[in-house]
Amino acid sequence: MIATPFTARTLARRAVLTKTAIGGVRGMASLDAYEHYGKHCFTGKVADTYLKKHGASGAVLKDPKWTQTHADVVAAAVLDW
Repeated sequence: MIATPFTARTLARRAVLTKTAIGGVRGMASLDAYEHYGKHCFTGKVADTYLKKHGASGAVLKDPKWTQTHADVVAAAVLDW
């Protein structure tokens, strides 16, 4: 806990002036870690293959209501995937 309002103002001013906590300049993050993002998705032919094993088809995923009507089937297929 900060003892006085003066101390709080001094610390805030120092942080802004030295570009630390409050006023820091942040560099750009590297996108290398996300190079494969979205490449391994449970959709299309991949989903169809696994959903067929559980008595459904890839068309189930096109309707957003699959979460209410076919959630168990999709969950089982994803576990197999």
